[in-house]
Amino acid sequence: MGKDYDYVRDEMDLPRLRALSAYQQSNPPAHIGIQRLCRILEAFAGIEETSPAITISDDDEVDMLEVLEGFPQGG
Repeated sequence: MGKDYDYVRDEMDLPRLRALSAYQQSNPPAHIGIQRLCRILEAFAGIEETSPAITISDDDEVDMLEVLEGFPQGG
């Protein structure tokens, strides 16, 4: 939607969300149409999508501690 979390929390309710979803189903955003066109052209040209590389850290525990430090309410 392009809005920040606070805006969505304060301004969006279920009827508005349903209306927005219905509108976007009949009038998708431009980037969705372009992405679909690219997928069609890739399939036509025989180009296969490569899966993204998964990187694994040597020390996952340190990475997890860094992530948890971003949540001060956790103690």
